[in-house]
Amino acid sequence: MIKKLQALRAKKGFTLVELVVVIAIIGVLAAILVPTMLGVVQDSRITSSNSTAQQIKDRTTEFLTKMDAAKASFVADDAVAAPFYVDNSEWNLGTVSSGSGTTAGSGTTTGDPDDDNWLDGNDHWGEKFDNKDPDATTNDNKDTQYIAYVADSLSDLKNAVGIVYIEAGKVVGVAVIEGTTTVPTGVSFPSIDDFKAGDTDEFEGKAGVKNNVIIGTSPTLALSTTAAPTT
Repeated sequence: MIKKLQALRAKKGFTLVELVVVIAIIGVLAAILVPTMLGVVQDSRITSSNSTAQQIKDRTTEFLTKMDAAKASFVADDAVAAPFYVDNSEWNLGTVSSGSGTTAGSGTTTGDPDDDNWLDGNDHWGEKFDNKDPDATTNDNKDTQYIAYVADSLSDLKNAVGIVYIEAGKVVGVAVIEGTTTVPTGVSFPSIDDFKAGDTDEFEGKAGVKNNVIIGTSPTLALSTTAAPTT
């Protein structure tokens, strides 16, 4: 028993200096790792949004091919910018709610695309499609209505706003912002000319980011060399 007591008395805790050193080391490691982890999370969100944009682009291309086969090809003379937004799984085609969000570049139109875009003169754009209630609208034929076709393919997308650029019957580019139904203040979508160039100055400091908002693109756009640096 005496030996055990002597052994316990011989044990010492950390000194104050040792504790301060340990805390300082933890602080340094946190200062290094936290920004790195934040960057990893942001990169993951950019990759996810780019993937969503790619899916929309692929589904749009499939729909245009389907219309070609049905002799109702997309025949618009000018490039067309088709804005859309998804509100609680309901897809809507039309003008987005931010004034700067639908910039399409020279020679393009924005807003609600019209029936003259299609060879047969019928409306193949559609207006809206609700994945929670597919029978909510009459204009919801997934075989002949663009917005219904894309919505049915991306039923997991709950809230988003985006724009699709089409020219000469082909998809030039798609931009999308997830988690919102309107374009945030101070943010604009890349233009059709940006997609043709492969980069955009709509990003700020890092490709895919503007004012801390993630903008997914397909094809994926690079950060323009003229883009403003991060402040």
